[in-house]
Amino acid sequence: MRRHRATARPGKASRIGRNTIRRLSSLTAAVAVVVGGVTLAAADPAAAVGAGRVCMFNATEGAWIAGHVGWAFRVGGADDWIYGATEDPSHNWQKESNWKTMLDTFRVQGGKGYYDTYRCKNTGHSSVTAAKDEVKSAYLRPYDVGTDNCLTRSVEFFLAYDSDLWNDLPLSSYTGPNWYYDNDLGGFEGKVNL
Repeated sequence: MRRHRATARPGKASRIGRNTIRRLSSLTAAVAVVVGGVTLAAADPAAAVGAGRVCMFNATEGAWIAGHVGWAFRVGGADDWIYGATEDPSHNWQKESNWKTMLDTFRVQGGKGYYDTYRCKNTGHSSVTAAKDEVKSAYLRPYDVGTDNCLTRSVEFFLAYDSDLWNDLPLSSYTGPNWYYDNDLGGFEGKVNL
């Protein structure tokens, strides 16, 4: 399946530009607080608690030929995972457990064999709170088949977890999940059967 995008995919320079804009916005806000005479000592909301790991689970036969994906991220260095998926426009789910229970959950979610493989990547950071907040926010938004779906949300959660993944995860709007899973997960390990 060829991917089709409504707009041109920005290159690396655009992604770097977004990160720079975010950093400048944070710096501007910090300067405004100090100049305003108030000094706040607060942690960066996206501050990581150490190295982490993310995984994408693929249901090859989901959404007809387009495919379907679920997501997972590890809580710090522990054997504790937060994971889930947007199964359809009206069904989101999320759970937290250890690695074995997570794999068992994906093995039966949607019917035995629906999710068939997964791919993972170690990350330099693990901003668990930021990722959990992104999940909560996304699950409150209306579903859109092209721009707010199982794939786009999974990518959003990974980027909230570790913003350095911008260099490895291209935009996912108007992209079939199978295509993205097979071709666009930069630096992710190979497929593992469930």
